[in-house]
Order: sequence, then structure tokens, then C-alpha cells
Amino acid sequence: MLMGLLAGGITMGVAAVFPEELSFAFFAVVLGLAAGVYPGFAMANSEAGRPLIQWVAAVLFVTLGMVGLWVSPLILAAAWVLHAFWDFLHHTTSLGDGVPEGYPGFCLSYDLLLACFVTYMWAAGA
Repeated sequence: MLMGLLAGGITMGVAAVFPEELSFAFFAVVLGLAAGVYPGFAMANSEAGRPLIQWVAAVLFVTLGMVGLWVSPLILAAAWVLHAFWDFLHHTTSLGDGVPEGYPGFCLSYDLLLACFVTYMWAAGA
């Protein structure tokens, strides 16, 4: 969990390098990367990993991220929160079959930190 917070801090530091108008787009791209991890795990273990469900969820998260760029960054933040809930489901249900043990906790803390940061950026008028 602490590693997720550290990785989130590094991601926010990288975002600071980009011009302000690209920050939300950067976080949408990172959401797409994060959403693609579970389908990868599922394809490596197709019997237990439920690849179709993982791909549908990943496409949903990427779509929400893109809609967030178009409509409001709050939708992008909500996509990060929903992805954190998805991580929680991988930790507590059979969706986590084939996923390395510590990954859902890592990703959950990472997702929530970035959701908070995107919300903060929106509130600050970025």
C-alpha cells in the first residue's frame, strides 16, 4: 500500500513537468495504463482470470477517462475512484485469481491518491 502512495507521488511529480493544460490528459493516459494491467493478468491465466470481464472493465475505465477530458475532470477523478473499487473487488473476490497478492492493495492506494489529486487540480482551477 505504501508503494502505491510512493508511485502516486512519482506520477504526480512527472505530471508537474507537463504544461498545466496537459495534466488531465496525462492522468487519463495513466488511467488507461492502469486499466490494462488486469486484462494482462487475466490473459496470462485465462481459466481463472476472466479475460472478457477484465477487458470490458478496462474499456469502461478508459472511456470514462476520455469523457472526463471532454466533459469535466470530475468524471476522470470518478473513473480513478471506480478503478480503486475494481482493485478492492480483486482483493476480496475471485476476480483476484491469478493476480499477484500485493497488487490490488498497491493499485488501490495509487488510484485513490490520483483521484484526490485530480479533484484537487480541478478545484484549484487547473
